[in-house]
Amino acid sequence: MAKVYFIDMHMSSSENISSKIKKLFYKLEVNSIINEKDFVAIKTHFGEYGNIAYLPPAIIRAFVDCVKDLKANPFITDANTLYRGSRSNAIDHLKNAEMNGFSIFSCGAPVIIADGLRGNDFKEIPASGKWYSSVKVASAIHDADAMIVVSHVKGHELYGFGGAIKNIAMGCAPPSMKQSLHSDLKPRVKQALCTSCGACIKRCPAFAISFDENKKAFIDSNKCFGCGECTVICIYNAIPVVWKTDATALFERTAEYVNAFMKLKKNKVAFFNFIMNVSPECDCCYWNDMPIVPNIGILASTDPIAIDRASVDLINKAIPLPGSRIAGKDASKDNITALYPVQWQYLFTYAASLGAGDEKYELIEM
Repeated sequence: MAKVYFIDMHMSSSENISSKIKKLFYKLEVNSIINEKDFVAIKTHFGEYGNIAYLPPAIIRAFVDCVKDLKANPFITDANTLYRGSRSNAIDHLKNAEMNGFSIFSCGAPVIIADGLRGNDFKEIPASGKWYSSVKVASAIHDADAMIVVSHVKGHELYGFGGAIKNIAMGCAPPSMKQSLHSDLKPRVKQALCTSCGACIKRCPAFAISFDENKKAFIDSNKCFGCGECTVICIYNAIPVVWKTDATALFERTAEYVNAFMKLKKNKVAFFNFIMNVSPECDCCYWNDMPIVPNIGILASTDPIAIDRASVDLINKAIPLPGSRIAGKDASKDNITALYPVQWQYLFTYAASLGAGDEKYELIEM
């Protein structure tokens, strides 16, 4: 059974968020996985410009300071996106990071885009399972001596939730690997709801969407590789996800990626989940809706399955915020399922069956 440490979000003059992070850092014994002069990747998400739910730079600075105290060399990192937003290449990605406050001056460590200028700097590592014999990992992450994965827990339209698992699988993969992970998802346009705004056309990384003769969006299924970006961008709910394999393939591919990654970074990776500003959508969106539950706390573990399972359980136990996306939800549904009708439990079950981690955990409150 994995250990997951938990500390709440109450702050005071005697204990702020930086001191709480430091307390968790040493309780988890992260110092035991980091050696002097190690290159330490601090994996986070810089947030799409316009989104303000992502974890702020002050939180990342706290981890940088902890790593520096160990006389190691931290850098802050993420990989380029599949979709055509403000983080699809290293130049735009770095500009976006700086606009959102992430820089060597604010965080105390350099920002490095892990898969290079165009997202094609990666290393292949062995994998095993139904889908993959190998997977691609962004080179700077692959080459790091140790890693700290710092995740903002939130809703996600494909997974139901996003945390450490998604931060590894989608977050450490170059765009070509992201495409492979997504490849069974095939959305379609409900033309009666389409307003012809063209937002989906601009967002589509596969150039698979165009207007038909009725000036309605049309998705070419032969070009579409199912990244789901059109579903996210459409504010009129005209492009719901059609699950070609009821999300099973996405979850299995993701789990196989995480399992391969955990073998690569065996005993050299730690996970921290922040259950705060739990927005309904991913931080990849250039907006964020109001949180669905109150701020809950910070979790720490060396097990990505356990920490995400504990995070989801805490969210599901929380009372939905008035006016949020799940306010007045069906009482028979948990909070994550009320947000998105996804069988999120299978991701944990399959990942645990591969040996990527343990779905059972002991929650240790500090």
